[in-house]
Amino acid sequence: MTPAARWALAAYPPSFRERYGEELEALVDDVTPSWRHTAGLVRGAAAAWLRPAFTGPDPTQRRMQASLTTVWAAWCAGFMLAPAIDKALLDPPGAHVDATVRRLLDVTTALWVAGWAIALTGAALVVARALVPALRARRWSVLRPLLPALVLLVVEAVGLVVLALATRSHDSRPSTTAVVVGTAWIVGLLALLVSSGLGPGATIRQLRPDVTALRLPTVLAAALSLCLAALTATASAAVVVARDATLAGALAPVAAVVIVGVVASVTATVSSARGVLALRARA
Repeated sequence: MTPAARWALAAYPPSFRERYGEELEALVDDVTPSWRHTAGLVRGAAAAWLRPAFTGPDPTQRRMQASLTTVWAAWCAGFMLAPAIDKALLDPPGAHVDATVRRLLDVTTALWVAGWAIALTGAALVVARALVPALRARRWSVLRPLLPALVLLVVEAVGLVVLALATRSHDSRPSTTAVVVGTAWIVGLLALLVSSGLGPGATIRQLRPDVTALRLPTVLAAALSLCLAALTATASAAVVVARDATLAGALAPVAAVVIVGVVASVTATVSSARGVLALRARA
């Protein structure tokens, strides 16, 4: 099996890999490696994410669980849009940053705060209803997926202090040390966002909370997806109105965070809608 084919197999949703992973891997091992077969695997992975099929003793529970983890991952990917656009437009303010742009940024900040309130409320419910009982039963392994994010959180906090010390000089040009530390901190931040988005999802899959425990978090996930979509829309509108938004002196980073926000909000909206529909069908 080629590395590309192995990567394509890993890209399939967890629910698909759990049910069909061994058979699909054996099939790939039996055929002659080619780019056509790899492309077919990639298309299959995309289709499995777009139209997931949940089987087993309780497909509704698995659908709601998938919606919850997908929306959380999407929020971790997209919430940085608000502070990034705020910095790009206001530090320093561009020539076209008027009252309209500032109002749009105020709405974006309000949505950012509301989104975190919703996300943390849902997380607290999952912790109280699923994680705490698991820990009482001494299932310590459910904490393992959370460790990378916790370690990176501590490292980033220390790195932020080091970065502040490295940039405390009043010189207009940052020192080489400040640039290196700043770059390392940004890379660590990206790693923290990835681990924060994927780790809790892996823990939830291990916990397998029932439909009752997932009911309110699923509704909150739908609200969070709408909040993320509105945040992306207002931040993007602010960029369009301001016209000269840049991060680190370039337009490309702004375009990148907007694209990530759009993809994350669309993914979260579609997944949360399917979770709510599954919940209504169960009711």
